[in-house]
Amino acid sequence: MIVNLFIFSFFIIAVFYSFKYRFIQFRFIKESKKVLKSERSSYAAFMMTLASHLGAGNIVGVTTALIYGGPGSLFWMVVSCIFISIFSLMENTLAVKYHEIINGEYRGGACYYIKNGLKNPKLALLFCFFLLLANTIFFGPLQVNTISESLKIPFNISDELIIGFLLLFSFLVIFRGTKAIISFIEKLVPIMTIVFLGVSISTILYNINHLPGVFNLILKDAFTFRSVGGAVIGNALIIGLKRSAFSNEAGLGTAPTMSSMSKVKSPVSQAYVQVLGVFVDTVLMCTLMGLMILVYDIELSMFEGCSLAVYIFEVIFSNIGMHLGSFLLFTFAMATWVSSYYVGETNMLFLSQNMNIKKKLIHNIYKGLFILTTISGVLLNGKQVWDFIDYGMMFLGSINLYAIIKLEKIFKKELKNYFDM
Repeated sequence: MIVNLFIFSFFIIAVFYSFKYRFIQFRFIKESKKVLKSERSSYAAFMMTLASHLGAGNIVGVTTALIYGGPGSLFWMVVSCIFISIFSLMENTLAVKYHEIINGEYRGGACYYIKNGLKNPKLALLFCFFLLLANTIFFGPLQVNTISESLKIPFNISDELIIGFLLLFSFLVIFRGTKAIISFIEKLVPIMTIVFLGVSISTILYNINHLPGVFNLILKDAFTFRSVGGAVIGNALIIGLKRSAFSNEAGLGTAPTMSSMSKVKSPVSQAYVQVLGVFVDTVLMCTLMGLMILVYDIELSMFEGCSLAVYIFEVIFSNIGMHLGSFLLFTFAMATWVSSYYVGETNMLFLSQNMNIKKKLIHNIYKGLFILTTISGVLLNGKQVWDFIDYGMMFLGSINLYAIIKLEKIFKKELKNYFDM
């Protein structure tokens, strides 16, 4: 119940700020084009952000939303994205403004603007601690669980082999540092995105005569009220808000870690690039995934998240569909899993700097936690994983929202400077 109250309050505050700033976040297409064309570091940050966003939340997040929230949850995922994208503009502006150079690289994020902007090092350390927990215990297991299921469903691979593969990959790619992570992400993200867009758009166009009925079903279910946690509330609304927030992460304070790696003329320009990522993630990718499922008359309650995702590809492409669905599950979850390590590493460096802990020691501790998460993600079931995620979002979102509201004057000043340029 407390998570539902948080996510609803989170949405209402986003509505307020969107109207206050006259939906200024909608300028993201025009503004992001400028900086992506001219700034190499901005493109790298954008790819990292897309990798972080375009993970299990886009496929398994959508399927679980449809299973537990009904078709109407897709409507609320999109509506939520439209409003909470204002948080993305605010937090990423602050992240780039307060980033620092550490070991020759730009590093930053929510804990940096909480410390340097709010002048509240204790709250910054608390957020850093929660983010490290979220990245390992709360969010990490979903990506690993999805990778695991994507290999088990078509190939029936044992848990031991999957754990061995993921640990080997960690040492060969993830633990080699930022350059290796960015190189991997820049190769993987465009491929998986193009494949997904091609498959989903062609499937929807092939079934275009079903779309009017699907849209009618979505809108009708979006305003159907059921009992949730003892209160009469829109089940589709709450599930949609939760899955949207997890999928695009706007306002949670995680994405600013990626945006802060960029070197740009104005913090606002990079923030608009991050807003573009939010819309690509939810309004485009999640909507396409949801429509691709709903154009087929499937009994959703018979499935769990991963199995429904693979099944829909089997329905569309027959035998090859299982492998195509598993490939997309694997690549989307893999990209997010890899980028999540970078987020944790940046916050680990912050912890090292501000608690006078040897960098090598805390780095090894974080690697150990990352490995334990990998093992637990393979062994846990999907329902347990989603429960962890909801609490992780609440811990991070509440602190980050407090920070960006308190730093609103700084955001307004940067906004004015940007449009006066």
